[in-house]
Amino acid sequence: MIINFIHTFWPSLIKLNGFMTEFITPIIKTTRKNEVLSFYTLPEYKEWVENNNINLKLWKIKYYKGLGTSTGKEAQEYFSNIERHKIDFEYKKDEDDECINLAFNKKKQKIEKIG
Repeated sequence: MIINFIHTFWPSLIKLNGFMTEFITPIIKTTRKNEVLSFYTLPEYKEWVENNNINLKLWKIKYYKGLGTSTGKEAQEYFSNIERHKIDFEYKKDEDDECINLAFNKKKQKIEKIG
């Protein structure tokens, strides 16, 4: 939402590479015995399931809506490895404006059901 706010009111700031940084957290975590896998995008998760012939009944799957879904222990893990969770925003071309609009304009969003 902050990206959308700045893009709407101060679009020139978005074009300053390094001005915006995103902190990413997993969208999905899967657990089986002592194995925990984190997925940061839905395509990454779907690819893992399809390419490894995963029986989802054998895995505990937790969906995350944001940092608030994470436990205190998970938040500590994220911040202790901040370089893994930090992505600097880099504006490359005017098409990036359309990508931001697509992400935040409800009329352009396509909701995909997972599961």
